[in-house]
Amino acid sequence: MITENRLTAYINSLDQGDGELIEQIAETAVKNRVPIIRRETAALLKTMVTLVSPARILEVGTAVGYSALLMASVMPENCRITTIEKYEKRIPEAKENIRKIEIYLGDQQ
Repeated sequence: MITENRLTAYINSLDQGDGELIEQIAETAVKNRVPIIRRETAALLKTMVTLVSPARILEVGTAVGYSALLMASVMPENCRITTIEKYEKRIPEAKENIRKIEIYLGDQQ
């Protein structure tokens, strides 16, 4: 976990946002006390996916789909994400969020 305040402030200053829909999903998750990654970790995750340019991503514990959507926003076109969630009550929300972003990304092309 990043705890140095100046480092956190610097990382946050580099963040250009994740788009209205992904940020709305994050706000809803926080409001509903659903665990999602912190902003600094999200920035690092997006950077790693961009640098590594993977062909496949496996996410364990999708919750509401926030991290998967972050990765999808920067992954290469031929990349595939497989994400799993064992808490059945969260699966419908994750599916709905991922469906929304697929429509959103599709409209951007």
